[in-house]
Amino acid sequence: MPPELSGGIFISGRVVMNLQKKKPIRLKGKKLAELNKAIHERDSYTCIIKRCNRHVPLGEKFHHEPPGAYKEDIIYKGCILCYSHHQLREGNEAVKVKKECQDYLRGLYPMEWETTFN
Repeated sequence: MPPELSGGIFISGRVVMNLQKKKPIRLKGKKLAELNKAIHERDSYTCIIKRCNRHVPLGEKFHHEPPGAYKEDIIYKGCILCYSHHQLREGNEAVKVKKECQDYLRGLYPMEWETTFN
C-alpha cells in the first residue's frame, strides 16, 4: 500500500479520510538555539504576561503553546514566560496563563492560529 494511503478509511476502494498523524516539528542544536533567540528578541527578553515585565535571559528556553504532546518548535507556537509564570502555567493558575499566551500569539500570528487551531 502506498504510504499516502496507509492509515486511511476506504469506501469502495477510495480514500475518504486520511487518519495519518502529522509529525510535530522538533528542532535540535543550532536550529533550536536560533529559534529560541528569535522568540526572545521578538518578546524583548521579557515575560509576555501583562503587568509582569520580568527580564528572561536567553539561557531560558521559550514556552510552547500548546505544551505537551502537541508542542512544536515553531515561532508562532512559542513565547517567553518568566520562571514564576512558567510554574503557574503548570499549576492552579494554568487557565489564566494559557489564555494570555494564546491571546498574545494569536495577536501576533492571526493567520497561523486561525488555520492551525480552528
